[in-house]
Amino acid sequence: MLLSYDMLKMQDLLKSFYSLTNIRVVVFNHEFCKIAEYPERDCELCSLLRSDPNAYQNCVSCDQLACKQCKTMGRFITYTCHAGLTESAAPIRYENTVIGYMMLGQVLVCDNARDYWPVFLEKCAKYSIDPAALEKAFRKKRAVDIAQVYHAAQIMEACAGYLWLQRYISLKEDTLPQQIDEYIANNLQSDLSVCALCRRFNISRSSLYNIARTYFGKGIEQLTRELRIKKAKEILTGTNCSVSELSAMVGYNDYNYFIKVFKKEVGITPKQYALQKSGASRPAKQS
Repeated sequence: MLLSYDMLKMQDLLKSFYSLTNIRVVVFNHEFCKIAEYPERDCELCSLLRSDPNAYQNCVSCDQLACKQCKTMGRFITYTCHAGLTESAAPIRYENTVIGYMMLGQVLVCDNARDYWPVFLEKCAKYSIDPAALEKAFRKKRAVDIAQVYHAAQIMEACAGYLWLQRYISLKEDTLPQQIDEYIANNLQSDLSVCALCRRFNISRSSLYNIARTYFGKGIEQLTRELRIKKAKEILTGTNCSVSELSAMVGYNDYNYFIKVFKKEVGITPKQYALQKSGASRPAKQS
């Protein structure tokens, strides 16, 4: 994927985030390569941990797993790393495409750092790090409340959206994932089967599946289904059309199958959804 970055504006945003939260924040691209960070180095404790090759690899694995999970879930997640520190990750999206991640972390979440030290030491005992040096670095970490991390993660998620909204990070024009995403969104009435998309873009099934998982965080069939149901909900909110008309408008020739898919995704039938929306928009009776 070809990406462009406005590094000066992005670095300024990360600095502002740190000034507000006092929590370190990092931006990765979609391949988990570090793009920007503030402060521009790990805390002393994490720098010491990463001096051990095994600990370093576990740090990288934790970061990558968190990015994959937040991409799949479509929102930020908060978790505890292999060393017992708390971190959060949020996806950066361009339309339906995940183009990167924001992560905050290296936070010590506990009621009392002195009481938590034995737990931390036990987690790190397998690494070849001097315990005395580790304790010295650990004592410099301030303990924070989990609520503070959660609120910081919410702000980070908003910043992740701001990065693509203001094009601090963006896809360069005419990349294949962007073309596929736009084609699906603009052609919901058409044949969007895997075979049809492969013919349209002259790519193999495996290439299409890989693009879907890598850039959209889901299978191509799931992406198509979600966009069709989203469009159906929009139509139901604004117009009075029959289920058969609606199903054809979003690419389902069999309206019985469309009802089945809609109910599985939304929890109720299209007719029930329309009644709910019409009831919600109807003014309350005056007593």
